[in-house]
Amino acid sequence: MKYLFLFAFLCLIQPVNIFSQKYNVQWGEMEQEPNNLIAILPISGGNFLSIRQSRRLLTVAKHENFSVTATGRISTKLKGNVALFEDVKLVNNQLVVFLSDRREGKDLFFMQKYDQDLKISGDGILLASYDLERGYSRGDYKVITSQNNKYFAVIWNVPGRNDIQDKYGFKVFDENMTEISEGDYKLPFEGKLSAINEHYLSNTGDYFISVTEYSEPESKKLFKSYLNYKALHLFHVTPDLMDQFTIDLNGRRVETMTMNSDNNNLFTLSGVYGETLESGVAGLFYMRLDFENNTVLNQGFEKFDKNFITQDWSFRQKERADKLEAKGKGEPELHYYQMRQSEVLADGSIVGSLEQYYVVTNTYYDGRGASRNMYTYYYKDIIAFKIGVSGGFDWLKKIDKQQVSTNDGGPFSSYSRFVDGSKIVFVFNDNSDNYATDGRFINSGGGNIYEANFGTRKNVVAIVTIDLFSGAVGRETFFSRDDVETIAVPKLFNVDYERKEVLLYGINRRDERFGLLKLGN
Repeated sequence: MKYLFLFAFLCLIQPVNIFSQKYNVQWGEMEQEPNNLIAILPISGGNFLSIRQSRRLLTVAKHENFSVTATGRISTKLKGNVALFEDVKLVNNQLVVFLSDRREGKDLFFMQKYDQDLKISGDGILLASYDLERGYSRGDYKVITSQNNKYFAVIWNVPGRNDIQDKYGFKVFDENMTEISEGDYKLPFEGKLSAINEHYLSNTGDYFISVTEYSEPESKKLFKSYLNYKALHLFHVTPDLMDQFTIDLNGRRVETMTMNSDNNNLFTLSGVYGETLESGVAGLFYMRLDFENNTVLNQGFEKFDKNFITQDWSFRQKERADKLEAKGKGEPELHYYQMRQSEVLADGSIVGSLEQYYVVTNTYYDGRGASRNMYTYYYKDIIAFKIGVSGGFDWLKKIDKQQVSTNDGGPFSSYSRFVDGSKIVFVFNDNSDNYATDGRFINSGGGNIYEANFGTRKNVVAIVTIDLFSGAVGRETFFSRDDVETIAVPKLFNVDYERKEVLLYGINRRDERFGLLKLGN
């Protein structure tokens, strides 16, 4: 939040950042809030709901022009029982809370509505109920929304001991919270040899899943995802059947992917692939397919070449990689990338991004033999790409970023991303040593990127823009911690394309601040 304030101040006194001056940014006042913010639910402009959690207490606040005008408590009680909070959504500007409960050997999943005064409206609606086998914990629940926000679905898995196939249930609702579809299904593979990559709800309310199938390893201890990868399947899940399409990438392995569709179930899958029986990711792929007719319309691959992989490596890292390659021990590889987002633009082209993310666990022992674990969270480079209207990759870009934190889950790491007119924009916390005094980025590769700083002295928020047509990249400081007196929390930024605005959030100990960034076209 503090960063946001600083940026507004800079825009008033000097033209430090030409790009950021194009935005009409509004900032709220700094306010004290001791409870952790877990979600922002936008209504319009500076009007939104904020959901907070403190130990077992859940609260909701209504903000009008950034100021709190009403507060309420989210109840986790259902007919006298204390339930578990699962998720929260704003459906047609009505707050909806999802809760799970276990009683009398059953696992139950409820939807609870709240009125405009943030009070409970009616009884909780039972969405799912199934028997739990003795010794098994609750199943997992998920709530997903279509890209046009016209539909949402609740999905749950049913744990069991005797079934070798994972079982799932689902219900789909429209924006008026009217149920339009429900059912359950089993994956046609053993649970230990399959994994659901993504649950997807189309703009027509159709429910799809992508599933990776693995082969049985020769030894249980030798299972590796890249060695035992078998196939990727796309399923259309309906109450009475599951239509299936198997994705064939000419022997390549799908590492991670996202899917998009139009209103006629024409799908575009995009993500990263690996070569057969080789670790690491080899490049990007896309596939456009007509699901109804089981037909691939077109597909393409973009291999990460050596220069792309090593563009931000130090001289010593490159030298070591060259020596290993000369000895026949493999070419340089990229690892640990996860798909973050992809979206279809108005002209039918697609932009997407992925991020290098991993966690390292170190165990330490004291003199008595007691152990403690330390978890280090790494959020590193971003890869951005664009798939052209007629197929092929228009451009592929790597954004150097180093964010590291310990035992905290990385609350200030990662990035926020949005498309604004003819550019795609990335915002993330960085280090002032990576920039000149006028805000220009001065480290363009060679392993000289300084690790992001989350302290008061060197923290800045970076903004990277990529021209959608040419792929030209610009990078500079957006604002610094001194400017806005808070540290930005990009994971909680909320992009609303329907209203063409982005809600920003930053904190400083127990103080916080919200901001509103207006998009152009």
